[in-house]
Amino acid sequence: MFIQWRWHLATLLWLVVRTEADQILVINPFEMHSQCLLMTPYIEALARRGHQLTVIHAYELCKPIENVRFIRIMDDHEANTDIAEFLYSSTVSKWREAVSIRNYMIKASLNILQNVEVQALLRSNATFDMVVVEPGFTDVMFAFSTHFNASLVGLATCGADWNLNNLMGHDSSPLLEPMLPLGLKAVDSLWSRIYNFYYISEEWLLMQLVFLPKQRQLHDHFFGYLDQSFSEIRQNFALILLNQHFSLFAARPSVPGMIEVAGMHVPLEDPPLTADLQLFIDEAPHGVIYFSLGFDMQTKDLPRETVQMLMDTFEAMPQRVIWKFESKPSTKISGNIYMGGLLPQQAILAHPNVKLFICQGGMLSIIEAAYYAKPVLGFPLFYDQFRNIDRLVVEGVAHILDINALDREELAETVQRMIKQPKYQQRALFVSKRFRDQPMPPLETAIYWTEYVLRYKGARHMRVSTSHIKLIDYYCLDKLLMIFLRLSFVVGVIFVALSKWTHVLDWLTKMALRLQGIQRAT
Repeated sequence: MFIQWRWHLATLLWLVVRTEADQILVINPFEMHSQCLLMTPYIEALARRGHQLTVIHAYELCKPIENVRFIRIMDDHEANTDIAEFLYSSTVSKWREAVSIRNYMIKASLNILQNVEVQALLRSNATFDMVVVEPGFTDVMFAFSTHFNASLVGLATCGADWNLNNLMGHDSSPLLEPMLPLGLKAVDSLWSRIYNFYYISEEWLLMQLVFLPKQRQLHDHFFGYLDQSFSEIRQNFALILLNQHFSLFAARPSVPGMIEVAGMHVPLEDPPLTADLQLFIDEAPHGVIYFSLGFDMQTKDLPRETVQMLMDTFEAMPQRVIWKFESKPSTKISGNIYMGGLLPQQAILAHPNVKLFICQGGMLSIIEAAYYAKPVLGFPLFYDQFRNIDRLVVEGVAHILDINALDREELAETVQRMIKQPKYQQRALFVSKRFRDQPMPPLETAIYWTEYVLRYKGARHMRVSTSHIKLIDYYCLDKLLMIFLRLSFVVGVIFVALSKWTHVLDWLTKMALRLQGIQRAT
């Protein structure tokens, strides 16, 4: 309660002292409900603090926010059809994943750039102080900030990677933060380091040869009139908010402009359950299992035999099961299973009688599981989900199964083991305590740094941009050249000395042989 009153008091004082509202443009090209859930509390908090927001979005189910202008983007280029075919495929490779993301982002970007309202906004005399974008794979959208002469801020849904580090001029090891974590190994040996170097090199080639050229083409077509080039605009970020935290994911070196705000979508007070769900969970004598594959991959899209196997397994369990199921089941379900399309996930996870969370490993689901101290049985499917689940496995909180090769006996045995063995719940409580131990709520952190950039007109003093450093200085080539010359000199002296010594030895040998011959003759 104290934190809430402090937050409301700070908001009131801010509104009293403000004389002019800041204009903020938020751009979300993805029709992904998880991003809607992440962005909505952030937008609401900015609006409460008196900022004027215009939100360009593709969300279908996001709730409207008072005093916020929304420009809804329709999927005119069928981007979601392409990504759906990729998501539901049982075989995934890094190259196929990269090409699918590129094609999706091209169509998602065209949905925005060819929208009538967006074009009218670009041609108008509207002004903005800040542009907020999802920085992952949305490079053409960065030009909105240059067009409006506004500060550029990113909100990275999936956390940091080497590409985002480069956008902020942060020269950290790419081996630890890949863009597509599928197949990456832990860096714990020389071989794993060599393998990961090859892996990241392949990613760099994918970015340079597959993704960026198409984004540059879009930029040149729609924003070719700007003074700054595509490459220069990519280095304009004043701030990137990262949906991760060192207490949950691996600790990482950073720069001032990259701020961790994982959990900013989690409310300070536990959300309430509906009456029927409250009763269903309260009266479960053996506890409850919550099963959800999120919004991007839905249970109804699984093979029919997989759905039936899950149904049979859940019905045979002593626990009750809450199952996010988006359509009516083809068969009658037993009384221990509760199905629903739109379920209050955080309210369910907050209940102490929920014993296990079965999910696909999306970033928000992992953060919520950690916050509410729930062990996780993961069915990772694509992109960052493998890395997310792996982090909880390392912490002793999770276990992974392949949903495309799921066995009924293995599933039942794994579920019961994770519920009955106390070590999983104990570790989950420890991770939750560690994650919650922060000096201020994550949403408050995100708002503070957003307004910091507004107060200091882009906060250029926070930037570490490699684009402003000459290549010879950035890689210390002058120092390397001096070291090379000195070593070459030393090696040269040794080589000459050895060569001279060899000649001396040859002369001495010849002289010895002559003397030996003279002695024999006499």
